[in-house]
Amino acid sequence: MSLYGRRKGLMDFEERLQVHDSANAPATGYGPPPAPTDAADDWLQVRKARPADYLLAISERWVEHLPNDVVPVALATQFPRIVNLVAMQWEDRRACPAYFEELLMDRRGGRRGFPAEVRRDLSRLRNYWYSRDTTLLE
Repeated sequence: MSLYGRRKGLMDFEERLQVHDSANAPATGYGPPPAPTDAADDWLQVRKARPADYLLAISERWVEHLPNDVVPVALATQFPRIVNLVAMQWEDRRACPAYFEELLMDRRGGRRGFPAEVRRDLSRLRNYWYSRDTTLLE
């Protein structure tokens, strides 16, 4: 399934997005992508669902509560939209493991896959998700 498509049970990013300007950029150094500079970049405006390619506030709060050895630094740096999706599904007992499986397994074949440091971050997050006390979720 595409990251840009709708997933059952997820809130829409459009409802969570807030207007950011450079003066109010998040402290993490992430922010919305810059405006297109030439006509070649205008196709981005045509895309139906533009992904949030920066950490949302909900994701930043989620990352702050993770143990230091689990914080997905490479993932947040290279694929912040995936961190946003993981953060939004973190407490969902069905969606989160399914999303980890979707990210870590190549079901279509021939895909390049994530860089090694991003795969390590995803594996650490998945292992931490399974190791935590889930009685609080019931």
